[in-house]
Amino acid sequence: MPSTEAQHLWEEFRQARDQSETFDLMQERERISTVGELIPSPPGVTYSKGTIADVPVVWVLPEEPRVAAVVMWIHGGAFTLMSAATHQHFVGHLAAESRLEIVIPDYSLAPECPFPQALEEVVAVYDSLLDQRRADHEAVFVVGDSAGGALAVGVQLTARDQSSVQPALTVLLCPWLDLTLSQKSLISNTENDVVLDASTLPIHAAAYLNGTDSDHPFASPMHASLAGLGPLYIQAAEYDILIDDSHEFARRAKHAGLDVELEIAPELPHSYQFFAGVIPEADAAMSRISAKLCERMSPSRFLG
Repeated sequence: MPSTEAQHLWEEFRQARDQSETFDLMQERERISTVGELIPSPPGVTYSKGTIADVPVVWVLPEEPRVAAVVMWIHGGAFTLMSAATHQHFVGHLAAESRLEIVIPDYSLAPECPFPQALEEVVAVYDSLLDQRRADHEAVFVVGDSAGGALAVGVQLTARDQSSVQPALTVLLCPWLDLTLSQKSLISNTENDVVLDASTLPIHAAAYLNGTDSDHPFASPMHASLAGLGPLYIQAAEYDILIDDSHEFARRAKHAGLDVELEIAPELPHSYQFFAGVIPEADAAMSRISAKLCERMSPSRFLG
């Protein structure tokens, strides 16, 4: 059973959904622009704006980094919403837990900048991080939440096709991996998922694709050949309308011979991890991600 804190939070979401009006993207952007302020920033974490490969980024820095590694976190928001700023406190909880430096690309959003611009930008940031860290044999990890999960797998696919280095671990949090919107959980979990509204997904997908086929493998990694990709850790949620994306993608990844682990959080909705510092389930998820990242580090890379 979800914690008392989670039950109260989901009830607030349920009431807000019942009162919601017709979806308007610009209004939704304005409404959601301050959602990150609901997440408390963990002690000792600082935030710094910068640029990598001509892409604006936010660095999320723990007080004392303990390993020679970096995480690139690709934020969610259905390809049309949210930003590095909305996610920085959320991401800060992983920085505090893992004591890893994390960079969040503030990639361009659709419909102003449709596919493949966001993917090209996060790939450019990843390639730059590889170049910066390779001399010191430092690991580069990739995390993607929701739509950021598709972009994270897109980074893996691009690295494979360019014979580049795979992320040391790619972490997918409640990922949206199939823009054909053909998974059954979109219907079966409609009432259970109080966070994500299935009726808006076609709007976001159309804005992002801008005429590109919805099964394009770099837009919908569910339809990509997965052979040759690096290790994957997937956190999904039982009540997420997108949970079938995680189930099916994990099945295909295993069939392709990949190192993949799928974890299902019971009775929780889409992107419950976002509420780190608010609900204990999200805090526990951050702890598990931290442990998975550190497992991929060799002992010689620990600084303290």
